[in-house]
Amino acid sequence: ITAMWEDPGTGPMFHVHWFCRGTDTVLGATSDPVELFLVDECEDMQLSYIHGKVNVLYKAPPENWSLEGGLDVEIKMVEDDGRTYFYQMWYDQEYARFETPPNIQPTEDNKHKFCMSCVHLDEARQKEIPKVFESQEESEGKMFYSMATKNGVQYRLGDGVFLLPDAFQFSLRLTSPAKRQKKEAVNEELYPEHYRKYSEYIKGSNQDAPEPYRIGRIKAIYCNIRSSGRPNEAEIKLQVYKLYRPENTHKSVKASYHADINLLYWSDEEATVEFKDVQGRCTVVYGEDLTGNIQDYSA
Repeated sequence: ITAMWEDPGTGPMFHVHWFCRGTDTVLGATSDPVELFLVDECEDMQLSYIHGKVNVLYKAPPENWSLEGGLDVEIKMVEDDGRTYFYQMWYDQEYARFETPPNIQPTEDNKHKFCMSCVHLDEARQKEIPKVFESQEESEGKMFYSMATKNGVQYRLGDGVFLLPDAFQFSLRLTSPAKRQKKEAVNEELYPEHYRKYSEYIKGSNQDAPEPYRIGRIKAIYCNIRSSGRPNEAEIKLQVYKLYRPENTHKSVKASYHADINLLYWSDEEATVEFKDVQGRCTVVYGEDLTGNIQDYSA
């Protein structure tokens, strides 16, 4: 329980930050029955829903816990009396990952209603919101910036970025491979082995594989100026240089058969893309600037 109050409509209420049992994690039945895990889930509930009180103790892992693996030592955290539990870790339900609980302390103005889950979730949501920083100049109805952030990642001028395949198109239009003609339906009772001989599946074929990310190099970060004179920071745009993969050149897909999977070709072609299409940051270097072997760098 993190807070309690009286509501005129529903009566006594409380805000609860949930724990989960080990059986609700990837540990399953192998977990300790008295160990709980913090999760980012909380909600408001009526006080009448409370069935009983339990004791939940925080047992911090020892500093040398990573060196204790393999030791034949039975560690008893708490007595299993049915009402006493302990927790050590925070559990990420999306990635099935155990982490050290976030060290978030209440402030003077919110200590009476402080909920670590609410604060942690709000911080995560704030990181997801795209933002721009370090304004440079205003030109042609646009405000330019030196940096943009999204999901806790900083993007600066000159950085390489992964983009969705439809973020931009290349000037060279290549003919797409011809689609296989669909076989006519046959009587499977009369020809039960027909699918073996006439299957449309080709072993090792990547014809139906999705396209890889487009890759660009950031030339400019900007927002359009609204009629009010303020930049529209809700719609961040990037001006990028297009980088070609071998299969995007005039040599088509066959060029990628014998090329390094990380090889790119520089171009002066530019494209304007939405910042929301950015999927991550990547490092692009000129091969001649490498001090070591290209194959070792690309491995």
